[in-house]
Amino acid sequence: MKTALTLIAALATAYPALAGPYDQPYAMVESGNRSGVRKELPTHIGSIDGESTSRHRRSHVVAPGKRQVEIYLPTRVAPTAKRYRVVEIDARACVRYRIVARYDNLTHIEWTPVVYSEPIGECSRKFKRAG
Repeated sequence: MKTALTLIAALATAYPALAGPYDQPYAMVESGNRSGVRKELPTHIGSIDGESTSRHRRSHVVAPGKRQVEIYLPTRVAPTAKRYRVVEIDARACVRYRIVARYDNLTHIEWTPVVYSEPIGECSRKFKRAG
């Protein structure tokens, strides 16, 4: 067992590509929550930097830097053109970005994307960064 762990550690050191996304400073992009008070709906994340996401409502780990995030409202009552938006996020290390749709009118599907950010505590502690 000890030999296997030593081998895995050696491989991870020799091949940085085998390292996971949490082995270096990271950012997260995810859908926010519904809020009737703020008139916000959750969005689905369709792609990040042109790469399609299969998990629309889950967190997506990304490297820090500028990201193009395609989002859409999961509704069938609006034309496709009114449901999709592209948001540019300048992702900082150890920060979580939650994207919601703030609506003015759901009858005619009038909405704008809103991005909330918050520090990721465990990332900040692991990489000793200030939030």
